[in-house]
Amino acid sequence: MKRIIVITLYLQFQIIFAQSWPSVNWSSATNLTYSLGSSVVTDFSGLHWNPVNNRLYGVQDNGVVRVLQLDINTNSFSQIASRSISGGPEGITQANLYANEFYTIDETNYEIRRYTHSSNFSNISLYKHWNLLASPSPMTDTGNTGPEGIVFIPDAILSSIGFISEQTGLKYTSVKGLGGLFFIASQDGGIIWVYDINPNSNDDFVYVGKYKTNRSESCDLSLDRSTGLLYILHNVSGNNKLEVTDL
Repeated sequence: MKRIIVITLYLQFQIIFAQSWPSVNWSSATNLTYSLGSSVVTDFSGLHWNPVNNRLYGVQDNGVVRVLQLDINTNSFSQIASRSISGGPEGITQANLYANEFYTIDETNYEIRRYTHSSNFSNISLYKHWNLLASPSPMTDTGNTGPEGIVFIPDAILSSIGFISEQTGLKYTSVKGLGGLFFIASQDGGIIWVYDINPNSNDDFVYVGKYKTNRSESCDLSLDRSTGLLYILHNVSGNNKLEVTDL
């Protein structure tokens, strides 16, 4: 369980002195409370921004996915979907930004799940799933302190920075057909777990490795595809910190 509140910024590996904070001032931020409608928001635990269609995807860990549409002319959001899905989703991401689909990390079942949907979100269906407690993954069941955040990183970014497989010690890009890898943030030890999945076959994946962050707990991930920077949210005893890494 987590609360998405960012208080301080922590930089990993490389201090990027020349880069300004990539957001507006807090006083200029948009309050999305009214955009979410009258239904109760319960533990809003994961977010994903799609810059292609200007949509903000969010999940509640009680099994609700919400989608907000940004009107670039008025700079305002409206909710276009609020739908129940299965399990206990803690994080949400997309691989193909142009496709009517999204992926979640399910903390209850320790699964990556692929959902497809109609263009207006009237129908959302669980299409495929990958059990991270199954071989070849060494992840163990730690109850409610397991996987929390998920993000997809395309091969082009991984290749440009020379990403190394922890399992082989060699450079690695995807071989299972999705064109990138899934990074999973875990509460247990703050570890980032990495998987290469076959998007069209249940439980078919390569375990790429696990990577230590600078904190003992990690609860959400976000990738800026324009810069290749990975943002890792930590919430240790309510002391929220944001770690930024160039991988």
